[in-house]
Amino acid sequence: MSSSLSPFHIALLEFLMTSKQGLMAVGKEYDLTPLQATTLALVDKNNPKPMNTFQKLYSCDASNVTGIVDGLEEKKLAMRGELPDDRRVKTILLTAEGIAVQERLIDSFMQIDTVILGNLSKDELASFKAIIIKLATQDK
Repeated sequence: MSSSLSPFHIALLEFLMTSKQGLMAVGKEYDLTPLQATTLALVDKNNPKPMNTFQKLYSCDASNVTGIVDGLEEKKLAMRGELPDDRRVKTILLTAEGIAVQERLIDSFMQIDTVILGNLSKDELASFKAIIIKLATQDK
């Protein structure tokens, strides 16, 4: 058994790190930490997610997500809300400024997407996106 990474795993890690660096660069333009930028990008303005969704996604303690949301609140980009059917469950809501920054952040990130996925044909890109969505939405 070999103890070195396969070419696939090396390429996968390089791709993921390039994507992360792109998001970090875009977030920095808006004075956001990498996790603030990621959280801001992932908040659905029409369907607020409980804060513990991000705790599970980031595999971190609830206090880490609290700190992320605190930072977004300090920047006036988000605020805490609650689920209508269970007021104990806190959600992340975007402010008007948060929505505007989210749109700019996503637009900037999509430009990076074009750079890192630019070598794919239209069919390859469609297949790649379908595979990533399938992997991201499978039961964990």
